[in-house]
Amino acid sequence: MAKQYQWRTSFNYQNPLDPTYHLSYGVIPATYDNWQTADIGTPGSNSSTYFYRDSNTMYSGGWYDNISSQVNFSVNQTWTTSVDSRNNLTVSVTTVVNSIDRVDARGGDRNTPGRNINVYKEQGGSAYISVTDTQVATNHNLSGPVSLGVYTFTLAPGESATMSTLYIHNQTVGGTSYDDIWAGVQFMNPLPADFRPGATLDTNTGVWRSHNRINGACHILPNTAGTNWHECRTIGEGDICGDAPSLYHDGKWYNQLLLGKE
Repeated sequence: MAKQYQWRTSFNYQNPLDPTYHLSYGVIPATYDNWQTADIGTPGSNSSTYFYRDSNTMYSGGWYDNISSQVNFSVNQTWTTSVDSRNNLTVSVTTVVNSIDRVDARGGDRNTPGRNINVYKEQGGSAYISVTDTQVATNHNLSGPVSLGVYTFTLAPGESATMSTLYIHNQTVGGTSYDDIWAGVQFMNPLPADFRPGATLDTNTGVWRSHNRINGACHILPNTAGTNWHECRTIGEGDICGDAPSLYHDGKWYNQLLLGKE
């Protein structure tokens, strides 16, 4: 059975929103906003629209959808996954922003002040899309297709990506008000931090080769009548007990070690 990872679509503001902020935001469709399980090594893909609403006019002391417009980021993402012998998950994501559009203008809002919109594939990198929008109250297209290239990262066992694969900075032109947004596909590595213990002597070379190497193995047959070999995996660095296969010394059963070359 193939090892598995998890993914989901996500839209999150990096900083807490002002209490007066009541504008809508999210992902269309919301089908994949819960963790999805997939096999490592099988290519994945997702096409979604990530959106937030802008407004230049307050209503009843706050910012509401009824006087606003919506900014849609139509995004296609494809990715590959691999895992090493210590269950570290490596993900390579290719992102294409198909278009950025301002739609669903409501309530006769004002066009000014405008917005500076920058799009990145990771925080701290270079902007792949930079547009100044001077028509906040008007439906129009802001950008055509742009590829953000490939973003590769590694997740340790049990780790999830706290940031998604698309970074958006939306700032009021000439002002200090801005939002930083993480959107796109997010990943989780649900695998345990374990390994195959022990090593086998290669009599041809005299080298002890780790059971945990690529194409290595460490299996036991549970009983003499059994036919299904079970893989042995454990955790720790020789000072942990309770996760067989084990070795007995100093009055305790210790988990076996990660040994050998490769």
